[in-house]
Amino acid sequence: MRTAPAAHAAGAVNPYPAGEDSVVVALRRALDNAANGVAGPAGRDAQGRIVVRATANHRHVLKGRLIVGGNTHLDATGARFVAGFTSPGTSETMVLNHVPSATTGGYGAPGNIRITGGSWDPIWQYLQDGRQAPASNVITMQHTSGVELVGLTIYNVKWYHAIELNAVRNATVSGCALYGWVLAPQYADKRYHGEAVQLDLAGVTNTWAGATDNTPCTGIRVLGNTCDKSGSQGPWGTLVGSHTAVPGVRHSRVWIENNVVTNTSYDAITPFNTEAVYIRDNRITGCNGGVYVRASETEANPLTIVEITGNTVGPLVPDYQGKIRSGIGLVAHEGSPISDILVSGNTAPSFIYRSRQLMTFREPPQTS
Repeated sequence: MRTAPAAHAAGAVNPYPAGEDSVVVALRRALDNAANGVAGPAGRDAQGRIVVRATANHRHVLKGRLIVGGNTHLDATGARFVAGFTSPGTSETMVLNHVPSATTGGYGAPGNIRITGGSWDPIWQYLQDGRQAPASNVITMQHTSGVELVGLTIYNVKWYHAIELNAVRNATVSGCALYGWVLAPQYADKRYHGEAVQLDLAGVTNTWAGATDNTPCTGIRVLGNTCDKSGSQGPWGTLVGSHTAVPGVRHSRVWIENNVVTNTSYDAITPFNTEAVYIRDNRITGCNGGVYVRASETEANPLTIVEITGNTVGPLVPDYQGKIRSGIGLVAHEGSPISDILVSGNTAPSFIYRSRQLMTFREPPQTS
């Protein structure tokens, strides 16, 4: 093995739960080595990240969370990952980045992380074992920066998210296939909670590690992904969005482009409390709604720069109540107006601007 200086000695960042096979244990050791600047046989990629390769054609049964440190490229091409945690909590994630301490805030956790490929399923092993699967994310990134998630195939997420970016700066989610969501009973009438890709802030009740300092996401790209139901579970609520807000804090600089979204039970794309957002050239079919940008109703958070261009929406389908939502829409609120809006060049069955008196447009907005 080759050793390079590390920013700090991370030590063992992974748990080593009993009952994992030797392949998974070896993967955890390789990830721990990478977190400490020790490269293995695969060396480093072009961005200087230590490459850790999962074993192709092997089912990795995780008995606990897999922790990925900074400057690491987890190459899961051809590998399968399933969760079968020994002692699952009520809220879980299959993968979490290394957050050094409870006081790590902002974007301070080690970054420059890439995960590529692999098949990921958080409920399959529990079904085989006759156990109840916990609510779970698959990939969670917290208080970090410089993240690339490329070409993952994620199946059948229970209640939570395929990918959660929580207090993350500069991340790309591209070429991923996100199939199947298990609807939480409490979200039957709030299906916007079912984001395949969720942008979150580090709040008191929703931070996975580190400080609860309300850090938002910025510089996020969601590009060329596929979102649909799976062969055994229903559709996602939406491809990408958020549902948390605090006063004076907004997600920003978000590009949502060239995605194919099918069968969502809410709007296909629904950014919330997000500004400098660019929604371009997405194809939306068989969903309950198309693109819907929402300002915060309960917090004073004015938004600026929303571009919705070149999207193809429709046909849309009724929800469980027989209702169809809008093709393209925005909603503003008192205390949370929206300025510098561009809606142009879309193909959609309907357009709606709720509280239009609280909006300003770069040019007259598209209405048909």
